[in-house]
Amino acid sequence: MMSKIVEFKISKGVTVEEDKNQWRKKSLEFTVQMPEKHTDEEVQVALTRAEYILDTFLGKPEVVEVPQFNSEELMKHPWKGKKDGKGGYLKGSVSWGWDFKDQFSEEVIKALEKGPITIDQYEFTLGDTIVQAKKKKS
Repeated sequence: MMSKIVEFKISKGVTVEEDKNQWRKKSLEFTVQMPEKHTDEEVQVALTRAEYILDTFLGKPEVVEVPQFNSEELMKHPWKGKKDGKGGYLKGSVSWGWDFKDQFSEEVIKALEKGPITIDQYEFTLGDTIVQAKKKKS
């Protein structure tokens, strides 16, 4: 099918923090003119190429990958609660609980090192020695 698009403009920008309170802004815009006779597919190809040029010029933003882990490990964990006065701990819950980080798999700890994890209405965080679970406030 022949496309009616004869040209398009594309632009992107990025702002990157270089030092504390030091920011660098970079942007690029250009116009792509299509041949007189072209298809919708050729417009898609031109758009993809243009976007690639912009991303290359700006530098792709860093993507933080969260390691894969089994969320059931956090949701079904036997959480600890407050001290029971006998040298142990009361039973906690996913709504409020904690446990020593050595009680979790390496995959869960690596994921938590990237930042808090939210599963349904619960938030899990990693401290120096413990993993904490709490229900998020509505």
